[in-house]
Amino acid sequence: MKKGITIGAVLFTSLALAACGNSANKSSESNPKSSSLVTAKRKKASSLSEIKKKAYSENKVKASSESSAKAKSESESIASSQKLADSISESKASSESITAASSSSAASSASQSLESSTAASSATGANSSSISMDEHTLTGFLNKYGVSPVLYKTQHVMSEKEAFETTPDSMKSSGELQTQFLKYGIK
Repeated sequence: MKKGITIGAVLFTSLALAACGNSANKSSESNPKSSSLVTAKRKKASSLSEIKKKAYSENKVKASSESSAKAKSESESIASSQKLADSISESKASSESITAASSSSAASSASQSLESSTAASSATGANSSSISMDEHTLTGFLNKYGVSPVLYKTQHVMSEKEAFETTPDSMKSSGELQTQFLKYGIK
């Protein structure tokens, strides 16, 4: 039963398609005006494609000439940049030779002043490395202990609020000043 239905459907479809094909052939043969129309449309389409090809080739030539002009201007700008860089390097070389002569005299005077300041600091007993280790300044405390006085107190002895209250403002960082005001309302 299924085979019969399948065969019938295939036969019907092939006959329907064959009938459509025959009517199209008959209509084009019987109507000479339509064949001339088709020919005219084909000629028009081919002429349009020729026009498009011509326009494309003209655009291609124009683009290649523009790109060559652009490449030429870029190479000229690169050459001028290279000349400018060469002149700058020459001027730097001459200024470096002048600077070297003046820096040698400046270096000798700087070494003399450094020797005199080192002698003065060693005479006073101060640290010659010029890093402050004074515990009474924020910089010195940070250099000596590695943390601010407030953080040092909170890590070792006090609560954060007590550390803020007992440390003077000159020994607090700006972040600590903001925290004490925002968190505890201490001015």
